[in-house]
Amino acid sequence: MADDLSTSLISGAIRFTGLGSGTDFDSLVTQLVEVEKTNTNRLETWRAEWEQKSDAFDALSVAMLNLNTTLSSMNTADEFLIKTVASSNSTAMTASATSEAEQGSHLVTVVSMATTDMHMGAAIFSSPEDVISGGSAGTFSFTYGNRQISVDVTSTTTLSQFAKLINSDPENRNYVRASMINDGSGFRLQIRGMDLGAGNDFIIDESLTSSELLANFGQSQFIETQNSGNAQLVVDGWPHTATPTADTLTAAITGSTPASVVSGAGGAFKFTYAGNIFSVSLSSTTTYAELATAVNIAVLARLPSSAFQASALTNASGDLEFTLTGDPGSANQISIVNMPGTSATTLQSDKFTQILGATDGYIERPTNTVSDVIAGVAMNLAAPGSTTLTTSIDAAAVIQNVQTFVDGINTVLTLIKEQTQVTTEGKEVNSSILTGNYGVQMIQQNLKNILSRKGLGFDFDMDPFVSLGSLGITTDTNEGSATFGLLVFDKGAFSSALASEPDAVGRLFSADMYPSTKETVDGVPTESPNFRYASSIRGVTSAGDFSVSYEVSATGEVISASINGYAARIEGTKITADGDGNPARGLAIEVLNLSEARIFNGQIQIKSGKTEELYQEIKKLTDPLTGTLDILKDNYQDIMDSIDEKIAYEERRLTLLESNLRLKFANLEALLGTYESIQTQLESQIKSLSGSSK
Repeated sequence: MADDLSTSLISGAIRFTGLGSGTDFDSLVTQLVEVEKTNTNRLETWRAEWEQKSDAFDALSVAMLNLNTTLSSMNTADEFLIKTVASSNSTAMTASATSEAEQGSHLVTVVSMATTDMHMGAAIFSSPEDVISGGSAGTFSFTYGNRQISVDVTSTTTLSQFAKLINSDPENRNYVRASMINDGSGFRLQIRGMDLGAGNDFIIDESLTSSELLANFGQSQFIETQNSGNAQLVVDGWPHTATPTADTLTAAITGSTPASVVSGAGGAFKFTYAGNIFSVSLSSTTTYAELATAVNIAVLARLPSSAFQASALTNASGDLEFTLTGDPGSANQISIVNMPGTSATTLQSDKFTQILGATDGYIERPTNTVSDVIAGVAMNLAAPGSTTLTTSIDAAAVIQNVQTFVDGINTVLTLIKEQTQVTTEGKEVNSSILTGNYGVQMIQQNLKNILSRKGLGFDFDMDPFVSLGSLGITTDTNEGSATFGLLVFDKGAFSSALASEPDAVGRLFSADMYPSTKETVDGVPTESPNFRYASSIRGVTSAGDFSVSYEVSATGEVISASINGYAARIEGTKITADGDGNPARGLAIEVLNLSEARIFNGQIQIKSGKTEELYQEIKKLTDPLTGTLDILKDNYQDIMDSIDEKIAYEERRLTLLESNLRLKFANLEALLGTYESIQTQLESQIKSLSGSSK
């Protein structure tokens, strides 16, 4: 029996049958241990409650992140204030609108489309594998816009290989594409530019192209099937009369005069004009004035009737201005050919500024997508023709945006309501899992404050709408209502506001650092006539309403200034907000009125829409490091970890207790067995004694 006990102790699996003593010690140990589990059970119940709270925060966090996704889809004016454009002739053009588009109609005539330059070779080859150069190596050189490109061929280069060489040339980079066309008579080389717009001309440089190639690929051996040209428009009758303009390019060269040498190393000045390449040689002593004269001589020699003019003059600042002016008309673009065409660094294309563009007298753009003619309207040109573009608010889409906004917020508010509500049934009061939780109450209150208060930077005197309530979006305060505490959307009130002041509605929802000023003039609040918004720094300047004060001296100088109560930095007529802790820091205004010697006072507003305000607040609350929700969750996790440690301790204690009890009762059962054996022996002996006495 001792051996069995030792084995059981070592294995940690002592079991009692009760056969020896008639006592069920195993059941007794189990019940004694179960009694000791009271504290563990209490800890597990407590941990489950904290886990429920943590899960509730997880659900709230997910709902708030989903809301922020919704808000981010409408926190710009273009996303929220949806405007549409109807085209009366979609064959000529279609269009789209941003929030900046004004409601109304425009008559637009597409005179011509923007085109690329296209040339078809006159030389016909019987096969793509025909050698192109008569068995000689050579170079094919051309210009495209401001690029000079040269392609080397061998004595065995075929037509198909030639096309591939042009397309794969590292300097070309798909500016020009070559392909073979079989028109039935044989194979021809087609060259087409890849850029729309006048001036993107493909011109063969015959002075650099090998003579062996000129026979088949000289300029005269190509037929221009389409000239590069601008899109040409007439908008609302303008221009009334098409008056062509001339291209004017000017390079301002600091520290030089007309008598200065262009390049001590000599070289060339190269440009294209009216379908021609001009290359003017530079010696080591050529001056800018001499270059201008040489350019004029070169152009007139080839285009004797041209009014082209090059000049080298000193401007008011004492610097040199080298200017090229062409003939009127969009076909007369001037393109400076960069190195290796033009060798002088001071005369590369990026040194020139286009003072006036060459046009045929229409509104012209080098693209068929035009978005800078009618404010907020992008026109997609499809074909010549006239159309009426009518811009309007897409009221249904805007209302749907607001409904999505309201629904998203109500989802969060409903969840908070369910997690914190208290219910009463008779005398029994039941609370929810997060009832009374300070963190949830703070989140709820922060959201309600944003929803009810005036928008950041909005002004009761200057803005038609300053809060969501002014647009028919209010909080239900009827305690008996199913929507108590939630947002209620009055679509009728909102529709009226949208119809009367659409841009003001859009600003309240989606203004993105939208500036305005305010000053009281003769007792009437008005946009300030004395100063205006200049700039701000995104991420530094906050949205809000800031006071402005500055003093102008008798000599017309700003001598002191403050913005938002902080001393401001003064630079001429520009005043910039300074000061650590100043929400307006980085905000700059420009003083307009310096004629009066006095102190000026006013306000400047930087507006932020409600969607962005809510987005930033929720972003802060859900921040994975500093957000309220995650801090509370971390605290709850710490509590659960502490409870887990206590439960682990209790489990170790109960395991030891059970082991000790089993050892004690095992020893007791062994002892009882011993006494039972003695008792049996005694009883046997007694019986023996009784038998012998008879």
